[in-house]
Amino acid sequence: MNQKWMKQEGQKWVEEKIITSDQLDLIVARYPDSKEMKKSTGILPVLASILIAIGILSFIASNWGDIPPLARLGLLVIIMISFYAAGDKYLKKGNETLGTSLNLLGIVTFGASIILLGQTFHLTATDARLFVFWSLPAVFYLFRDRHKLYFFLLAVLTIGGQLYSMGEFNNFSYFLFVIFLISIGGFVFLYPRTLETWLFTIGLSIQAFLLVIIEDLNLLWFFLFGFALYTAGMWINKSLFKQSFKRMGSLIGFAFAYGLYFTLTNEFLSDFEFPNPAFYLPALIAIFALAILGKRKESIYLPSWELIIFVPYFYLAKVADPLLTGLLYLVVMFAYSGFMLAEGYRNENRSQINFGIVLFLLVCLMGYFNLAWAFMPKSMFFLIGGILLFMLNGFLQRKKKRILKNGGPHHE
Repeated sequence: MNQKWMKQEGQKWVEEKIITSDQLDLIVARYPDSKEMKKSTGILPVLASILIAIGILSFIASNWGDIPPLARLGLLVIIMISFYAAGDKYLKKGNETLGTSLNLLGIVTFGASIILLGQTFHLTATDARLFVFWSLPAVFYLFRDRHKLYFFLLAVLTIGGQLYSMGEFNNFSYFLFVIFLISIGGFVFLYPRTLETWLFTIGLSIQAFLLVIIEDLNLLWFFLFGFALYTAGMWINKSLFKQSFKRMGSLIGFAFAYGLYFTLTNEFLSDFEFPNPAFYLPALIAIFALAILGKRKESIYLPSWELIIFVPYFYLAKVADPLLTGLLYLVVMFAYSGFMLAEGYRNENRSQINFGIVLFLLVCLMGYFNLAWAFMPKSMFFLIGGILLFMLNGFLQRKKKRILKNGGPHHE
């Protein structure tokens, strides 16, 4: 919306005697478009500063060998301080976009300086300590300015550092995990916003998965993490955490059901290992107890359909036919996605309906692939599968529109 559009539309309101000319002037003056102008024109200085920074860093890197060590150190410190000083100067002037961008460049230069210094003095890295130090200025600026760009940069540094640690050193950086948990988790807890809360939840899940992989734990421990995340969503009071924790926990539980169905119905049981029951079962029982108590706390009738995806049916493979256990997972996934759709329709909750449709179509696709792939000609298999999915999706989408047409969604 800009002043030109508002004046044009407002003139019609004046002619229809909805408002007077004086009131139109007051309304137009109330919404100046200078901020929008600043936003659009502010991109150019940001791009210019990025190009200049890349040019400086490229020059230093290409001529690094010709510069004396002390001069290198001094040059990097001057560039870094210049970015920080210029960033704070523009922030004080009210130019938030440019000031924040320059401070971000200062943080990037800080990390580049550590890397280049390590190369100069032949320092050998044995862990992801580089990313620990690199994250510290991002933490400072995040809590000082509360700008989302610092949040995204910090998320990249902590999660990217964890991936680097796994790829280069095959170890899990607990320092980076603590920084992620305290800084990013603490920030979204103090200043909850939807996107940032989801990023924290996804980042936490990625780090938990990396921990399981690096420490060579059984993958079913990650299933337990998903269940714990879902249960934590029942007990936490923040609504944004509640939604993201429960949704991500359900996704992890559903993904495991999907994988277990495929494993158990395709004779991969010899590769399937169970976690140590002495540790796994007590933890599973404790989380189940907390989940049931959480449901009672929310005054929801027992038993809840949401918990069926977290029941450890895989233990049945020890005493029963693995194929039957795998088919049980298929039935559970159908029931789970069906319950989710039914509840979404009942509550007129658009996001829950969409989520349920996606899960239901995934289950249909999985079942179709597993049952029809072996005996059908491949051309007919893909043709019929595509037509069936289109028809099923069309039916579910029409039903959603019919349910939501009177008043739209109550929840997004």
